Amino acid sequence: MVSRMKPVIVITMGDAAGIGPEIIVKALQTEDIYNICRPLVVGDKTTMQNTIKLLKNPLKINVIDDITDIKGDYGYIDLLDLNNLTSAEIHTGQICKTCGRAAMEYITRATELTLAGKAQALVTTPINKEATKLAGYQDMGHLEYLVRLTGTTEYATMLVSGPLNVVHLTTHYSLKDACKLVTKERIIEKLKLIFNSFTKWGVSQPRIAVAGLNPHAGEGGLFGREEIEEIAPAIKEAQSIDINAHGPIPADSVFNRAINGEFDVVLALYHDQGHIPVKVYGFEKSISIALGLPFIRTSVDHGTAFDIAGKGIANAESMAEAIRTAVKLIETSR
Repeated sequence: MVSRMKPVIVITMGDAAGIGPEIIVKALQTEDIYNICRPLVVGDKTTMQNTIKLLKNPLKINVIDDITDIKGDYGYIDLLDLNNLTSAEIHTGQICKTCGRAAMEYITRATELTLAGKAQALVTTPINKEATKLAGYQDMGHLEYLVRLTGTTEYATMLVSGPLNVVHLTTHYSLKDACKLVTKERIIEKLKLIFNSFTKWGVSQPRIAVAGLNPHAGEGGLFGREEIEEIAPAIKEAQSIDINAHGPIPADSVFNRAINGEFDVVLALYHDQGHIPVKVYGFEKSISIALGLPFIRTSVDHGTAFDIAGKGIANAESMAEAIRTAVKLIETSR
């Protein structure tokens, strides 16, 4: 029997037409997960049962009505069944309005549980932005929806793969628009957010590297002036309030320096600048952590993978790592 003192980690099922249900089942067949927490899935019972059958897995579903009903035992998947899907509505591997709506409802319920203190962290599996948009949700992704639900004002995405932690100044913008958003004010706010998040997790003086925007960090203004006019002044101001920030450092070297232990985290300035090094370094185990939310939220660092959904071949390493990381953050949070 797992100790009742272990934290409850609430896990959203994600888009039922994708690999979310599969990676949950595969991750929860790993016994060490139950040694560190009590996982609770918010999703659909029929979908989870069908996934267990697909994988010929011995796990059993334990449907609960209240947090106090959680078994927390290896061999069982504790499930809060929202009963908001039927098998006929799910077209595996395809964009589905109903699946998009259901996925957002899982996030809403899981957020309520976490905000109420009934769960100590939230772990999410993939949603499909086209499906959620068809369902009437205009949010660009998980984080934007969670921000709206919680009223969060300053937030960011951090990708993690082994020793490499990368926070993004901007995420879902075109490259042209992202460059316009590289401003002194935005960089300072993100540096403060990073500093506050890491100190909350027990890192007293996090070493923050800021990537350059242009080749060779602008080469003294030869390849662009953003480093001179926006990035360097932001770093200098951050240093004046005792934030241990460094840079701007050319993007072709800063991530390797972080991997080698010189920095605790890198502030990347746009989506692909940060995503590419993380996924090249360790794609299978890379995860996402949300900064700024009023609770801990981690996520897999991949999408719904419609091309392999329903085939039983999805890799669940990122899912298991997201759960383990959530537990570590609970343990180190002040």
